[in-house]
Amino acid sequence: MNAHRQPALVLLVALLVGALTLGVEAPDDAADTLPAVARTAMSLAGESSDLWFCLGPTAVLDGIRDRSVQVASIAAGPVDGRVIVVDDRGRSVERAFRLDAGARLEIRPGRFVPDSAFAAVTVEVPGGAVVVSQRVEGDGVDQRPCLTRTSGTWLVPWSTTTRPGNRVWLLLHNPFPASAVVDLRFVGDIGRRETLDSQGMVVAGRSVVAYDVTERISDSSVVSALVQVRVGQVAAARLQLANGEGPTGIRGLDLAPGLPEARSRLFMPGVGPVAGSIAGSIAESAGDLSVVVLNPGEETIELEVVARTSHADGFVEPWPVVLRAGQRHVVDLGDGRLDGVGTFSIEVRTLDDQPVAASLVRRGAVTGEQADGRSDPGSLGVPDLAVRPLMSVAARGWLVDLGERFESSGDILAVANPSGSSIATIEVKVLAGRAPEGLPTVVELDPGTQVVFPLGAGGPVILAVESTSGVVASVREWSPSGSTAGVAVAVAGTEEWPESG
Repeated sequence: MNAHRQPALVLLVALLVGALTLGVEAPDDAADTLPAVARTAMSLAGESSDLWFCLGPTAVLDGIRDRSVQVASIAAGPVDGRVIVVDDRGRSVERAFRLDAGARLEIRPGRFVPDSAFAAVTVEVPGGAVVVSQRVEGDGVDQRPCLTRTSGTWLVPWSTTTRPGNRVWLLLHNPFPASAVVDLRFVGDIGRRETLDSQGMVVAGRSVVAYDVTERISDSSVVSALVQVRVGQVAAARLQLANGEGPTGIRGLDLAPGLPEARSRLFMPGVGPVAGSIAGSIAESAGDLSVVVLNPGEETIELEVVARTSHADGFVEPWPVVLRAGQRHVVDLGDGRLDGVGTFSIEVRTLDDQPVAASLVRRGAVTGEQADGRSDPGSLGVPDLAVRPLMSVAARGWLVDLGERFESSGDILAVANPSGSSIATIEVKVLAGRAPEGLPTVVELDPGTQVVFPLGAGGPVILAVESTSGVVASVREWSPSGSTAGVAVAVAGTEEWPESG
């Protein structure tokens, strides 16, 4: 298996429910000038990754009710592939499959490796033309795309081990036959931390290791992790379970992919709004949002956390941060600067071109809304934990797999143009399934603006976003089962960011 990617084809981590960035909403007259429903078309010449890596728990783990991996075809004809399921006990099971055009294959890893609490799934489809995502359910829900690469470095900006009520595992998957050797370093409330078993840890070939962070770095409000692979390459993710009993009251589950690299400019679109509502349902509170930035290097870094708002909402003063080597910092977005602001984007940019890693953290209880627009205290308590690693790439092509969205509300797809000078024309295509009602086909984005598409509920659908220049895309979902958010899968474009505004 070859897990490396050509630079021209940006095959990145993380899909699924999330949102986008940069200011301006769709024009008021968009409904008059754009078709109501996107036409069905094959996207991006059928391109997607030929290798997908899905890491996570099984229903054997306390607090997990179900986990499924979805393989969805975007091919014009049948595709052949294979699935390899490995567990934390050294077992490996391989199966071949054939998927018809537009069909879906559901895999429940726990059935392949009974009695195992953790399992990793590798999906290989020569030539690509599939999208692979996974859904984990428990006290909350997490639904995102699987990883499309391995790496020798992984960064995890946020987790919490405050007790009681919080459990954290760092998951490492080696899909190759030869063993990998890994060093783990952590940054907690009292600075850098290493444990006796975190250096020179062996991840056997075709296996997954679940490193219990809670047992080793306990009672830390924020724990960041740095993974450095001495030999070989691995895929990495972090599992966070929170039952609401801890001092922070966080409740939900979150299975966030690691970041394979740090960059000097990072982005997350479609955040908020912090007041009002989304599609008449629910909205994020700025008091429940924070940005965690991590300096993995050996030099002090100066940076800014910038909220990119619409022209109507006006300018929001950035948050300045200075990070010493190996330090992390939490920027609380609930200090009043974003009061009354609509949907916005978050950008983290260093002032000295030094690389950093960052994640957007949403935690708290989702609040429903009454007919008069006021919050309904009776609806408090829906699990709400979603961590989105900020994106380090803009791309001209994105894939979004929206699985079943039963009773969901407030779901959005956000697409933003991070350029400070060039216009981006985006086209939304439906590759499989039925388009959400009212989804437009073509939108022109001015520099530094974004468009937000309400998605509603419905059956599975795969969307492609194609653009004339690099844009960013993500999705966000709320439902009675909890909230989840993530990033779309970049399948065509460039790793170079456009100039900032």
